Amino acid sequence: MDSAGRRLALALLSVLAAAQIYLRVRQDVSLPYFNPDADTGFFRNESAIQYRYALLVANGAGIPELDRDAQYPEGIRTRQELTLTMERATGWTWRVINLFTPLRDFRWFVLLFCAVMSSLAVPAFYAIALRLSRSAPLALASAAIFALSWAGMANGIGTYVFESFTLPLLLASLAFLVAALDSEERLWRVHSAAAGALLGVALASWHFSRFHLAALFIALAWTGWRCRRDEAASSRLRVCVGVLVACAGAAGLLCAPLRETAFILSPVMLLGYGLLLALVFPRRVLPIALGTAAALGLSSYLSRELSAYGHVYGMFWEKLRHGLRMPADPAQLSADARLLWMGPFQSPAPGFLIFAFVPLGFIMVPRVAAALFGKGESPPEKDGGPLPPAVVDALLVFYLAGTALILRLTPVLAFLLCAAATRLPQRWLRAAWLPPVFFLLAALEGAKTLAPSSRFNPVLRISAAWAGSETHPGVSSADVLALIRWLRKNGGPDRPVLANFGLSASLLTYAGSPVLLQPKFEAPGIRAKTMEFLRSLYAGEPEFLAFCRRYGATLFVYSTEDILDEAPGGPRYASGGLRLKPDAAAVLFHFRPEELKGFRLLYENQSFRVFAVGQKPAGPARAADPVYDLARFSPSVDEGGALRLDVAGVSERMALARRTTILARILARLGRGEEALSAYESAFAAWPPREGVRQEAERLRQALKASGS
Repeated sequence: MDSAGRRLALALLSVLAAAQIYLRVRQDVSLPYFNPDADTGFFRNESAIQYRYALLVANGAGIPELDRDAQYPEGIRTRQELTLTMERATGWTWRVINLFTPLRDFRWFVLLFCAVMSSLAVPAFYAIALRLSRSAPLALASAAIFALSWAGMANGIGTYVFESFTLPLLLASLAFLVAALDSEERLWRVHSAAAGALLGVALASWHFSRFHLAALFIALAWTGWRCRRDEAASSRLRVCVGVLVACAGAAGLLCAPLRETAFILSPVMLLGYGLLLALVFPRRVLPIALGTAAALGLSSYLSRELSAYGHVYGMFWEKLRHGLRMPADPAQLSADARLLWMGPFQSPAPGFLIFAFVPLGFIMVPRVAAALFGKGESPPEKDGGPLPPAVVDALLVFYLAGTALILRLTPVLAFLLCAAATRLPQRWLRAAWLPPVFFLLAALEGAKTLAPSSRFNPVLRISAAWAGSETHPGVSSADVLALIRWLRKNGGPDRPVLANFGLSASLLTYAGSPVLLQPKFEAPGIRAKTMEFLRSLYAGEPEFLAFCRRYGATLFVYSTEDILDEAPGGPRYASGGLRLKPDAAAVLFHFRPEELKGFRLLYENQSFRVFAVGQKPAGPARAADPVYDLARFSPSVDEGGALRLDVAGVSERMALARRTTILARILARLGRGEEALSAYESAFAAWPPREGVRQEAERLRQALKASGS
């Protein structure tokens, strides 16, 4: 490619990166809980606690060595237990920019920072696609599909997660590795060093990087076996693997969290050592493989790495054992698997896969057609050698299987799918019609990402037919904000709060309350503490009060999900049993707070109640919201003494009321007042409304009367 072509390609890549940034930020600000004037409550779960650390760095306060507020009273050893590279990079970038241009809204900066970092995957993709295809137009067209794809960016919308920061580093590392494996690249050693350096930074930034490295080692092992008779390719591969192992080992020694878990002796590194030895001594492959297998087996008993991340490996095994479906009986899963098998660690539903990969998946049609009808034609491996396409194809197969296990891998699968699609025979690469077809797919993906919930989006209708019903009741964002505002006034640094681990991160970040639980499960201690909390919540009040006193909680935030969520992945399931005892602490908190002996109700809304720990009730409590009215749940006690509640019926009526209320508001905006009023009345018949919604309907009724008169 001449200099003019390079400039044009660079300009187009810049446009694609800018388009991806725009689309991602557009989706961020379109979320229903986004408030342009305040950041309170926007980030949740892990994103919230990571946002807090970045804010501490940005304000110059620094991250404490022992953060007791994030896990009261024992604290988190932040240097040893957390990877804080992203938070420090975000905070220091904010501080540097403020030296030249004062900035005000840190949340806006974080959203832009994440979007810009994510967009760095676009040039990395182009570099790989160009190496595989040797066709700049096709590489640009496939880069457009990836850059504008919903699958490539959906996981990062509304979040501040390591994926946005570290995944571009991993993909850039892969791009340099592919360049180093290209037989026509003269500076391949420089590219190999760059691949290793970026991999080392990624390992220090995100715990997932070790699992990607394991996949990469397996892909390189398969590639080495395929190319074992090509001495030049084997020699180059040997050097590249050596550099990767050396850089990963250096990261394991220099990075405190990796050093804490003895990463250099982890199963991932043992794979790397075994692969390197097999490449150096190709005639000793069998004994090396057996020795590596024995070392891996031994490490399962001795490795400190497994104490920190064994829960992830264990969850993978549980998923395979149960066919990717959570069993009806939670006791069939380990405690760690029950805690982890939720959110981004769930297996993707068919409806999600359809929405994410249609029309994106059609990018593979030319390659499949070439394989079926190519009459013996083969891709142009002679131009760059067999190593680059073999590595990409092997990783694609690995991530196809991995995405079936956890949907968090979706962006990497989209990246590899688009890259592998460019490996075509010369006759196909010379076809003038192929790049325009790919650009058409990019336009369709961009339209879907621009308006994913549009009624004109045909993919939405198709995927909806395959989408399962939502089984988790969820909590209202308005209720979360109301709770945060109440804690700001009535909590404080001397009143530690006990709440579920997902909510706790928001209470710590936005209300400034020390919390007992937090969602970063890398340290085994927090997983054990969380399970202890869940078990005591569904035991009697004395056990739960003992837990609160053991860890110094002065306030307890009860969530209605603790009773209403009976689905796999909910708190009752995670505790290990779905049956409720009539005198369980959760039952008393929800339905009979006046019978409690050591907790006083201080505040409630439709989703949460706040109790003072160690105080007796002030008197009989009258529930302000019908969700706390036991009679609405048709209670009964079965022969085994368990409390039976019609939770499914209540949840269905509440959901129907919410949907019908939304319909009423839409009809009112369209000027169809009588239909809107009828919808309001239907919603109220399904479930008693909040006072604000009742006032909405009354104002509409008065307006209709006035217009009629």
